[in-house]
Formats: sequence, structure tokens, C-alpha cells
Amino acid sequence: QDTVIALQALAAYGEATYNSATQNRVKITSPKPFEKVFIVNNDNRLLLQQTPLPEVPGNYSLTVNSSGCIFMQVTVVFSLHYEQGASPGMVHTDRGLCCFSYTGKRSSSNMLIIDVKMLSGFVPVKSSLDKVNY
Repeated sequence: QDTVIALQALAAYGEATYNSATQNRVKITSPKPFEKVFIVNNDNRLLLQQTPLPEVPGNYSLTVNSSGCIFMQVTVVFSLHYEQGASPGMVHTDRGLCCFSYTGKRSSSNMLIIDVKMLSGFVPVKSSLDKVNY
């Protein structure tokens, strides 16, 4: 329910601060030679822009130059294949790492929401939740 309220607040904020002259630039880069630039302006602001990431898992940086609102989403789709003879009910753990940081010119961003949805069957390590800073 918190996510719904946050999205409603973002929608209201976007409506109140809408500027038709806005041009937003989002650049995705990685240490492997990869770069993709998205331009979001009044003409294409409602269009989906997407690109496949060449290496997953991988390290990617997003650089955003904006005076408006942008919604970005990263989606990972995968399936697990079991070795022949292994029972699908066998318990094993996989640990993933997801890091975010604000590195802008100001001491903090004006408004940012990071909503991490856990994959089906996965749970967060409770002690890691205590390390979340905001």
C-alpha cells in the first residue's frame, strides 16, 4: 500500500510541476563498452523507451539530467534449470546484491523512490534491511 501512495504522490507532483518545455536526458553506461542515451521530452514523454542490457548480472550507472519527472524501471527475467536427478524441492540459497546511490551536485535529491520487488520465492536478509540509509 505504501507503494501505491508513493506513486499517487509522484503523479500529483508531476501534474503540479508539469513543464512542456522540459527535456530530460538519461544515460546508461557500464565498464564494458556500453552506452545508451534516452531523451524524454514533451513529444515522446508517454512513449516506452527500452534497451536490453548486454551483460546480466553487471554493473551499470544511470546519469540523469532533468528538470522534470522520469520513471525508470529495470526488469530481470530468468528461470532456474535443475540438474538431472536433482529434486526441485532441494533447498539452496542464492544471494544477490542491489546497490543504489545519489551522486548529484546537491547533498540529496529532491524526490526519489526506489521500489525493489523481490522475486518469487526470495526473501531479503533481515540484517541487511537495517543498513538501508535514507
